Amino acid sequence: MRNYWILRLNRHLYFTLILTFFALTSFSQSSEAEYSPGKSGYYLFPIKPGIRNTLAGTMGELRSNHFHTGIDIRTESRTGLMVQAAADGYVSRIAISPYGYGNAVYITHPNGHISVYGHLEQFTGELADYIRQEQYRKQQFDIDLFFRKGQFDVKKGDTIAYSGNSGGSGGPHLHFDIRDRNNKPLNPLHYGFNEVLDQTPPVAEELAITTLNKNSRVNGKFGREVFTLRRVGNDYVIDEPIQVTGEIGIELYAYDKLDNARFRCGVNEIVLDVDNNLVFKQDITTFNFGEQRNILKHMDYKELKDTGHRYHKLFVDDGNELQFYTTNAHQGKLNFNSLAEHPAKILMKDSYGNESKITFSLKSIPTAPEEIKMYGHEQSSIYLQENTLVIKADINNSELPATVSLYLPEKKEITPDYTINGNVGVYLWDMRKGLPFSVDINGKNTQMNYKDMIPPSSSYKYYSELIDISFTQADLFDTLYLQTDYQYDSVANKEYFFIGDTDVPLRSYIGVTLKPQIPYKEADKYAVYLLNERGAAYYKGGDWNYDKISFSTRDFGRFTILKDINPPSIVPVKVTRNELRFKIYDDRAGIKEFKCSVDGSWVLMNYDYKTNLIWSEKLDPKKPFTGEVKLVVTDNSNNEKVYTTKIN
Repeated sequence: MRNYWILRLNRHLYFTLILTFFALTSFSQSSEAEYSPGKSGYYLFPIKPGIRNTLAGTMGELRSNHFHTGIDIRTESRTGLMVQAAADGYVSRIAISPYGYGNAVYITHPNGHISVYGHLEQFTGELADYIRQEQYRKQQFDIDLFFRKGQFDVKKGDTIAYSGNSGGSGGPHLHFDIRDRNNKPLNPLHYGFNEVLDQTPPVAEELAITTLNKNSRVNGKFGREVFTLRRVGNDYVIDEPIQVTGEIGIELYAYDKLDNARFRCGVNEIVLDVDNNLVFKQDITTFNFGEQRNILKHMDYKELKDTGHRYHKLFVDDGNELQFYTTNAHQGKLNFNSLAEHPAKILMKDSYGNESKITFSLKSIPTAPEEIKMYGHEQSSIYLQENTLVIKADINNSELPATVSLYLPEKKEITPDYTINGNVGVYLWDMRKGLPFSVDINGKNTQMNYKDMIPPSSSYKYYSELIDISFTQADLFDTLYLQTDYQYDSVANKEYFFIGDTDVPLRSYIGVTLKPQIPYKEADKYAVYLLNERGAAYYKGGDWNYDKISFSTRDFGRFTILKDINPPSIVPVKVTRNELRFKIYDDRAGIKEFKCSVDGSWVLMNYDYKTNLIWSEKLDPKKPFTGEVKLVVTDNSNNEKVYTTKIN
């Protein structure tokens, strides 16, 4: 049998070599380096190649709702630098949008990779002319064009565009991606760009340890404890052992800094070892774009909302489907069974191989204490952590705990799981045992409004007299303990619909139908808005069906229905024979569309939502604008503003 398999392997190798030979010779003008994706020198640095530069962002960096897919190359805080093709190939796609990458070029290369250049100011040559003609033919600014090989071929070093600040850019720079033939992002810094210097190791600021079930504790407490790291050279330590009980997870607040740059970039590789055994490893080398939303489970979502800090969870949380992890048998979660001290180490490595590490120890305490001492006074509070409802209540006196009852709807009295400083009782309730509609503490009742327990990975419909919600299989990361509530403000004549917990992320959009209890005349002028903590309203839209309004949302929170009868504003900035420039703005529903014409002919207007500015781009630069100028701006409530003037 062994000789048979060797023969089969030799035949397989023979045919593989033959196929490889034909694949290589089919590109007679391509070099061997083009088929060595990681080999230095294949790609040219697209901004001022050969000249030292710095980055404002790196591949795999944690953003608020996605992983950064490439590098952000600084452009001297200005626009208009030449952007050069990183390698031979052809322009395979052009995308123009006021959001995201803004003006973007995609180039397909002979090795199957795709390079992407985003936030551009303008395109060049015949390509720019073709794009403009297509925008005029379709009479739209937003456009997505695809090309075949031979239409717009480029050579390495060709100027394909000029750098800008278009789309969702927070300042002038070039976003540069390299993707494989399956459109999965690759790390551009693995391709040997000497223009970027980095000998600075990753920086760590805080370590957090969180309990993962009702019986877990960190230094005697249930919940999440944050520990400040002490720096020793390039490394970090926690001096005192951390006491843990039950199943816990570790989180890390860390980032990478490049030489001579102030920006906080991404740490691609993080390895957690405990007792000299691998517990968790992340290596953000590549990922699928369809997995991007999983970053809300990779990070601590509540901490992101509360502080803006982006913690890496060094364990695979429930619902996280990312594939760049290597873990122990428990997905990076830790649970010690015996009394002992366990040495732990976290190794951080950036794209250039610079390393720093964190050392600390975990002291396992098999039985959690019934009372702990802490500095300060714990406030009474009620909140949900994963599957556990946490109730902190002042104790009546030094001997007796508070009286705490849950209504499930039947009344159930519970006792504290432990006390803090002898004056605060901590009560932990496993939500899988029942959903409390309210909590009673010493006779004071707090409405919790838990209405349903909704499983992930399944379609589910919630119905009530006020709110209907539709969940698909893809909407939830984990089991959802759904809260809903309704309030009516008689003074303002406004309804408020409360849906879910804002500390819980959604993977995708859920469908919601609100059933208003007051009439809405001119319903087509009313839409659903999400209110943040400061009361600012964000348009969600919605379609009316008789007296109900349905919309989609990827956020939980407080929703209301508002009327919008005010049209957008138009402020002319420059109206001449050579250029049209306006400021457009809508104070409620937001801009839906704008159309400009001169002497009855459509005019292309570029749009930057960050500055509320639109400006003209002529089909024929030599032909002056003459005749009636008409600009129509429509908001999402279909209110319309018209501006007209005449150019002689």
